[in-house]
Amino acid sequence: MTVGKIALVTGAGKRVGKAIARGLADDGYALGLHYNSSAGGAQDLYVDILASGGKAALLQKDLSQPDTAGDLVREAADALGGPVSLLINSASAFDTDSLSDMTWDTWQFLMNVNAAAPVFLMKAFADQDPLPEGGAIVNMLDTQMASASPERFSYFCGKFALDGATRLAAFELGPKGIRVNAVAPGLVLPSDQSQENFESRQKLTPLGPGLGPDDIVAAVRYLVAAKQVTGHTLVVDAGQRLMGFGNSPVG
Repeated sequence: MTVGKIALVTGAGKRVGKAIARGLADDGYALGLHYNSSAGGAQDLYVDILASGGKAALLQKDLSQPDTAGDLVREAADALGGPVSLLINSASAFDTDSLSDMTWDTWQFLMNVNAAAPVFLMKAFADQDPLPEGGAIVNMLDTQMASASPERFSYFCGKFALDGATRLAAFELGPKGIRVNAVAPGLVLPSDQSQENFESRQKLTPLGPGLGPDDIVAAVRYLVAAKQVTGHTLVVDAGQRLMGFGNSPVG
């Protein structure tokens, strides 16, 4: 395991973040596995990586306190022999609200987790000394940003902010040899609906059912390997974004 192959994945205890972390471990990365409340999933992945001959560290932090989010980069580097060469901002918070019923608390929480924490993690990544060779950052967005619903006002504002931060950071950090890109997934895993409902919604997309976490892992791998790509968002959604404002049959 070389020190040039260290990845920090936020939200690595469940869902897409866990799949990305597992995929990067398979690619030979030592993994900083961040989690907040998903300790069980992170612990299972940690044990699995070690059993496979890999290297990993468990890192717990509440990203709703973004002023300390950047500490994760130092903690991962210290635990794994840094510097961290790949940052995956996958942790996300989701809730519904609208401009008419939002509260300061819900707005602040969703903006902190979905925008502020990833930004301060990017800053900490770029402030490492020494800097990693060929450093890369991949942020997780959402295909429905192309047809956002005001019923998820604070959530989408956070994702819009992270989209802008991705492009601005790519411009600023390029001279340091750090590339910054994003992946915008579509319907990858069930959320608060039944498996049957999830599958019926997937069937409505232009490419039909089949989109899953492995497709997001493949997109991350592409962006990590694409040495001349920065400031780009790779949409992986089976064509969902093509279905019009609100994606009403699907979103």
